Amino acid sequence: MQESIYQSILNHLSLIPVEYLDMVDSYLKKLALDAKAKEQNRQLILNLAGSWSDMSEEDFEDYLEITKNTRDEMFQREINL
Repeated sequence: MQESIYQSILNHLSLIPVEYLDMVDSYLKKLALDAKAKEQNRQLILNLAGSWSDMSEEDFEDYLEITKNTRDEMFQREINL
C-alpha cells in the first residue's frame, strides 16, 4: 500500500512543470512541519492524560467543583458592548 502511494506521488510530481517545483517543495516542507507539530501536540495531550492520577479523590472533586463554578460564572456575565 505504502509503495503504491509513493509511486503515485512520484508519477504526479513528474507531471508538474519545473517552474512549479519550488512551490511543491515549499508545500511539502510546510506539510512535514504541520505533521510534526500535530505529533508534538498529541504527545503533550497524552502527557496530561494521567496528571490527575496522583490526586486524592477529595482533591479531584474539589478541582472539578471549582472548575464548574468558574465556568458557570464566566458565562453568566452580562457583556455591555
